[in-house]
Amino acid sequence: MTPLEFASALMAYCAATRGSVTSWGRTPLHNAQVGGVADSAHLIWTGADVVYDTTSLSDVQIRSALAARLGLMLIAESDHDHMQPTRSKET
Repeated sequence: MTPLEFASALMAYCAATRGSVTSWGRTPLHNAQVGGVADSAHLIWTGADVVYDTTSLSDVQIRSALAARLGLMLIAESDHDHMQPTRSKET
């Protein structure tokens, strides 16, 4: 998924869930300052953190299923959801 395809999928996801993006693209310095992993998708603009207006979507399985339909992988963190393109399990 290109960064532009990711942006389109992310906008559709946020529109459907009343979500807001709190972090998207990052420089290596900023990524390190916020504790991001060295190979973070944020560094190539295919990673974003999302928070929600309401708690009506408290079920992570529902949010994950919606994300998957848009080609996104949702990683639930303590205070936000991290979104990035779904990746194959290649090593």
